[in-house]
Order: sequence, then structure tokens, then C-alpha cells
Amino acid sequence: MLEKVQKYTERFIQSGQIYRDISTKFKIYTQYIRNKYRIKASLEAIFLLILTSGASAETGSLTVHFAGCTEFAGWGPISLAEAQPLVPAGYVIAGAAMGQAAIVVRATSCQGVAIGQSAAQPTEISQIGINLVAPDGTGDINNYTVIYVTNNQALAEYFQAVGLPAVFDPNLTYEYTPGPVETSGELYVATAGRGLPAYFLFGTENDPPPNSQQSFLANWWFTGHGSKMKQSTSFPVISFGTAAVTLYTSNTSLLGNLIGGNTASNFSFLSVRGVYPAATMTVSFKGSEGR
Repeated sequence: MLEKVQKYTERFIQSGQIYRDISTKFKIYTQYIRNKYRIKASLEAIFLLILTSGASAETGSLTVHFAGCTEFAGWGPISLAEAQPLVPAGYVIAGAAMGQAAIVVRATSCQGVAIGQSAAQPTEISQIGINLVAPDGTGDINNYTVIYVTNNQALAEYFQAVGLPAVFDPNLTYEYTPGPVETSGELYVATAGRGLPAYFLFGTENDPPPNSQQSFLANWWFTGHGSKMKQSTSFPVISFGTAAVTLYTSNTSLLGNLIGGNTASNFSFLSVRGVYPAATMTVSFKGSEGR
């Protein structure tokens, strides 16, 4: 009986065919995952990042350390009608009860960013969001993420894998040129990427005054893959100077629609140059219904 089974099997399965079939199916499946989440690196790299960086493979949670950083942060009014469709259920836009909304624009440059236990590398990041009422009652500021772009490929791919459509832009530019003593310096930030029309920031900034350090906690939120993601960044010490910066983009882009044209310079709620020696971001998740 065994001989009959073996002969029958040999007629239909050539040597090594099983392994070729498995390999083909694996390649098809991994290509599907790559296409679905637009991940340019291999899945093996993502799993390696989770295993070696201190991320939890079960929850996707992660800790990121920032060192030697400066930033621009601008916070000002926009149309509630344009902002509301970008914020899903489960969040409350700050000021919505009075028919108002606000945009938060941020760009930061760090000498070193370490994902979990991985080696630090120079990194630039730009975030644009809509200001929220604190969903969990924490933070000095809470924002819903509309745009996240970075030149740190591992960071971009981590966020893509857990549901945030982060953009990897290896050419993201953040330049701060100091002025003469007691005069303003100039800031220039420019970025674009797959599916992200170009935008840039340009204007003047002043360094923070002496002895103006304070602590700060910033939370950025996003809902994807059926869960709420919270990026909570703790700044044990950060100092703020004044800034007068304008945002520029195409008026037909998502960002252009949000700001109502090609430019936004009314950051009347807050417009600052931040300087911070270190910060820690903790990424965590919970059910989209808040459970």
C-alpha cells in the first residue's frame, strides 16, 4: 500500500516542488503586505526592528529617544469645516463647540534619534496636526496627526507597519542659520514624498532667553488598523524663543485645503523656536473605542 501511495505521489509532485510552492506563496503574501502598507524595506527588516529596538511585537509599542534637538512649532486658527473631516470619531477638536479649529505645524532636527536600543542617528521630522481636547486628560498639547514625514527610514517604516501613513523623505531639509549677535536667525524646512505634495517653512526665529527652561508633554494621536495610537513625548527640559515663520504649499493639496490657500502665517496661538537637549517618545495603542 505504501509503495502505491509513493508512486501515485511521485506522478504529481516532482522533487522540490513543495518547497517551490511554499516559497512562491510566501513571496506573493509578503508582496501583498508590502503593497498594502507601502513598506519599501523587507518584512524581515520590520520584524528585526521590533525584536531589537525594544518594541513589543504583540502591541507594536515603542520607545524613541531624542538628543541635541531644535524645533519650530506653530499653532493657529483654521476652518473647522476643513478640519473636521480629517478627525475621526472618538476625538474632539479643541474649540469645535465654538465653531473653531486650530492647526499645529512642527518641524524638529536632532543630532541623534535612537529607536529603542538601536544606535542613534541624525534625524529630521515634520508633523502637521489638528489640535484636540485631550482624549485621556494628559499632555500640555494634544493633536490629531494629519501629516508625519521623516528622513529616518526605520522610524517611517515602523509607523507604516502599525497603521500611520508616515512618509519617508530622505531629502527632508531643516536649516537654521543664526543671525549676528542679538538678531534673528533664519529657518528653512522643505519636504515632499510619495503621496505628499511639497510644503516648506521659511521665516525668522530667536533663540530662547537664558534660564527659561520648562518641562513639556506633547501627545500626537492617530487612529489606524482599528486602534488609537498615541505618541507621547516628554521633554524634561525645553526652552522657547519667538518665531515668525510662514508655511507654503500647493493650494490644491490636502494641506492647502486645510489652510485655505498657498500660505499660512497666522500662528497667533503659539509660534516658537524650541531647544531641547533630550526627550523621550513612548508610542502606545488602545482600542479605537477607548477600551
